[in-house]
Amino acid sequence: MTDRVLDWTDGVAMVVTDLHGDGDAFAAYRDRFLSLRSQGAADRLLLCGDVIHGDGPAHRDESLSILLEVIRLQEDLGPEAVVMLLGNHELPHIYGLPLSRGSIEYTPRFEVSLSQAGGAVRSQVLAFLEALPFFVRTAAGVMVTHCGASRMAALPHSRQRLLSFSHQEVLRRWEAAFSQEDTEMLRRGYEKSARVDYEQDARHYLAVQGPQDPRYWHLLRSLSYNRNDPDFGLLWETFFTRNEQDSGGEGAYRETASRFLEVWSAGAPAPQKALVAGHIAVHGGYHLVNPHHLRIASWAHAHPREAGVYLLLDCAAPVDSAADLISHLGSVFV
Repeated sequence: MTDRVLDWTDGVAMVVTDLHGDGDAFAAYRDRFLSLRSQGAADRLLLCGDVIHGDGPAHRDESLSILLEVIRLQEDLGPEAVVMLLGNHELPHIYGLPLSRGSIEYTPRFEVSLSQAGGAVRSQVLAFLEALPFFVRTAAGVMVTHCGASRMAALPHSRQRLLSFSHQEVLRRWEAAFSQEDTEMLRRGYEKSARVDYEQDARHYLAVQGPQDPRYWHLLRSLSYNRNDPDFGLLWETFFTRNEQDSGGEGAYRETASRFLEVWSAGAPAPQKALVAGHIAVHGGYHLVNPHHLRIASWAHAHPREAGVYLLLDCAAPVDSAADLISHLGSVFV
């Protein structure tokens, strides 16, 4: 079974968030890690998800190249030395779902890159994404996630479900249900609702060549079943939560973060007292959301981007609150 939660009791991790397809930023952080590692100042590189999906010109989006370099680094240095967490921008490619924000469509460009790279690369990348852990817990009492705490993931029974989460089990369930459906009726319903030809959308969002492609119906399958699947609902809420920007505000989120850390302390190397995550834009390179949560932005979500920071996290040195981590932030841009 894939470990969705990694427990680290020693070593120093260089924590980096949200690079979103920027090859130069990735290279800067990779090279800093390799330099720190050679000096004995860092043992692990921890990428907190959202490595892919640049929103600039296509020729500047190096999402696939970055992922393949992460895979290569893991092979060269070992899976303990280079770790990536699942982010909300990687998640849709596991399920064949479109992802957009406003007029920006994120998933089509990456699907085209995968198709152009060939079936072997697609299989390699999807297997890598499916196996990604969700969280890291440490003996320092610091927990690292992509997007922070969510109300649903702060429930004890949700913790148990996430610990053993299987994407393939969800997909098998969807495929079994879809195989019993009248495909043409579902297609007509899709086209009536979306007011667009299904094949056109399948080609656009999944980069398939036509109905003969085995992935041709994945878009319709995913859109038909994800809203009714409780496991996928938990996964979506866990990875797309907006923390204090969700309904309830800062006070409610402070309680959610505290409860989240308490629930996820069960079985951890130490009680988890602080949460580190990216996912949301900040002015500068970091924001102390509350005593439980330090938000860092290494590139895409830092304003200005050159204010981006990384965290050097000693996984064995206990902390009392998220504020204790601020003095351990660093920059590759100065």
